[in-house]
Amino acid sequence: MTHPADTALPVSEAVALKVQYQTRQRNWRGQLSTTTVRAVDGIDLAIRSGEAVALVGESGCGKSTLGRALLRLEHVSEGAVHFAGSDLTGLGEPMLRPLRRNMQMVFQDPFSSLNPRMRIGETLAEPLLVHGLASKAEARARVAEILEIVGLDPAVATRHPHAFSGGQRQRIAIARAVIARPKFVVADEPISALDISVQAQILDLFEDLKERFALTYLFISHDLAVVRHIADRVAVMYLGRIVEEGSPESVFDNPLHPYTQALLAAVPSPDPVRERSRPAATLQGEPPSPAATISGCRFRGRCAHAMPICETSDPALATGGDGKQAVACFLHHEQSF
Repeated sequence: MTHPADTALPVSEAVALKVQYQTRQRNWRGQLSTTTVRAVDGIDLAIRSGEAVALVGESGCGKSTLGRALLRLEHVSEGAVHFAGSDLTGLGEPMLRPLRRNMQMVFQDPFSSLNPRMRIGETLAEPLLVHGLASKAEARARVAEILEIVGLDPAVATRHPHAFSGGQRQRIAIARAVIARPKFVVADEPISALDISVQAQILDLFEDLKERFALTYLFISHDLAVVRHIADRVAVMYLGRIVEEGSPESVFDNPLHPYTQALLAAVPSPDPVRERSRPAATLQGEPPSPAATISGCRFRGRCAHAMPICETSDPALATGGDGKQAVACFLHHEQSF
């Protein structure tokens, strides 16, 4: 069955996107050296209207940098960022400002993402008033409406953030992101700082908002298990590159890249008997530094299946015959594609 997003134009798109930083440090002799950190290293990713894309990978792989770059909160070193058909790459902040209402972000830490001096009602009304989307009276009504939608009593609009739990604060942060009816939302690890009991509720809220507002979003997570039931598509990221991409069914039921296989093997099973009998995860060691110069496949140093070609060539992301899954791995380039 074809998903509606399959034929829609991209709302947000990265084209050969690179985000690099220059860092300076002195050695023990006091000599200054400059290092290039390749946080995002040549990514193509298109997110279509109404689609929920999950971006997963270890901490430090560049997930958050990619999400921020899609919103033009990070400088683009090379490549391009498109939004709703417009090229955002070279736009300065004055030209980006009118577009901000349609590009919103939910941050990881609910305790630092809300202004402690502002009442919740003021925080939620701000996007409407700044962008001229409502009068003060209309904004108050919209605030009450969105608080009910995210599962909070409208009466809490008069309170300050310190009066709320972490889960409640994240509901407020999500409400702030969607109150102006944006076209695209980046949710950057929105449940990782929350208790396990609250995480499922927030995931359910994202699913509800997606249906209610036809929300298009990029959901960033380091945990593959949490995204299986909320994503229309999963992209696995390793050291600045996407190494596997496909539907949740294909990625979870038939993972092709050794890195994806290792991530899934590391997910604990709720069945104690199955947990004791399953083989240990095969992923060993730590990923190389994004500042390191790497020839060939960037995963080869941790891969049990590395071949001679992996030392000299970097595998491209190649799509399979069914068009539902792609992988950047020489194990599959000739055998499956």
